Amino acid sequence: MKRSVLLIGLLATTVACESSSDGNAPASGGAPPGTGGQGAGGQGAAPTGGWPSGGFSATSGTAGSEMTGGTAGGTASGGAGTGGTGAMGGSAPTGGAAPTGGASMGGTPGGGTAGAVSGSGGSDGGTGGGPGGAGAGAGAGGQAGVAGEAGTQTGGAAGVGGGSSSSCVGKAWPTADPTRAGSFQVTAEKNVGPLAGVVPDPIYGDEQQRFNVYRPNNLADSGYCHPILIWANGYRDNPEQNPPDCVVNSASNQWCGQYLPLLSHLASHGFVVVAPLSTATAEGDPLPTIAGLDWILEQAEDSSSPYYQRLDTANIGQLGHSYGGMSTCMSASEPRYKALATICGTRALTGVHTPMLFFCGGRDTTVDCDGVRNTFLTVTEQPAFFINELNSDHGSWVYEGADGVSLSAAAAWFRVHLMNDTANRKYFYGASCSFCTDNRVDAEQNTLMAQ
Repeated sequence: MKRSVLLIGLLATTVACESSSDGNAPASGGAPPGTGGQGAGGQGAAPTGGWPSGGFSATSGTAGSEMTGGTAGGTASGGAGTGGTGAMGGSAPTGGAAPTGGASMGGTPGGGTAGAVSGSGGSDGGTGGGPGGAGAGAGAGGQAGVAGEAGTQTGGAAGVGGGSSSSCVGKAWPTADPTRAGSFQVTAEKNVGPLAGVVPDPIYGDEQQRFNVYRPNNLADSGYCHPILIWANGYRDNPEQNPPDCVVNSASNQWCGQYLPLLSHLASHGFVVVAPLSTATAEGDPLPTIAGLDWILEQAEDSSSPYYQRLDTANIGQLGHSYGGMSTCMSASEPRYKALATICGTRALTGVHTPMLFFCGGRDTTVDCDGVRNTFLTVTEQPAFFINELNSDHGSWVYEGADGVSLSAAAAWFRVHLMNDTANRKYFYGASCSFCTDNRVDAEQNTLMAQ
């Protein structure tokens, strides 16, 4: 069923997800892993009342991943966590016209003082620059985007919110069924790219991690310019198992490496998915997701790279789960993004300039759906869609197959907004959209998607 809402007077700074560590700053007096926030012998102290099942571990209790398993014990002693990342402002995108009033609105990306993520009285973010300006003109060789939609495949386009032009020239994307695997065979490049993420890492300790990339195996001759997706893991989790530290073993209550069904599904549809191996994707300066984004864009212009002129660098999105959903919200103002999605995790938003999909599980006891919905309600100036999959919990969604709600919704969402697959708009847009009438979900549109 569908609930239409009138989004008037809501502020983008509304604090969201009060019941969860992934919804906003932890409860007063608690801290995620970071300066002043560690419990003796633990990876990170729990806030008052303990972290949700499957989240952070304190002195007592067993640490599990954020997908499943693990119960947190102990409480924090009032230390503040490492400060949050400053807002991503920045200059106008390469190839796009400068916004009215000049080339920059709010300074350089990330140019701000980080605020405290947790602890009583801490702010939710930094005091950095504002969001990047809306690219008002066309990227090189492309036509102007409309509300962030993709331009032509030749050169790409700078839509609302900015974004760079692309040096790739390729065919326009045909439509495809998001409830089935895509037409591309998938390959994975493992442990590539730069070192990124905080140290110590919750799983890997003092060994800083790199990235996995999931992509079509025929980039060289596919004839397409492939959009980029940046993935963000939940806390203590990975794109797939990475022995000996990251494994799934119920006997020892280890649950690391469970996202492969989702990432493979997206790659089979033609996306190049850059996935950090860091297991704390909402921490670091830069965040590991931003380090991965910078790296893959460099690869797209490096003639020795398999990604050279094969990527649509004008069409980039990010999605994440749980702590990774929080990470996605933290970088929502990144001017290079064209679409976002968050699964079972949010944080108060600033600088949103792209369409945004919010997903939660109706049976999730780790991240409450009301908190995710509250964040969705703050998005009033960009298209936003909320899906409560009624029978899903915090992690079961990933195992439902291509026709499951989460995998199909993610593929459809990014096909629409990064591939200009207009046939898939039916899943989200209009009064009778597919998810609006799907009995597996409780779906809600903001007013920009109702028509």
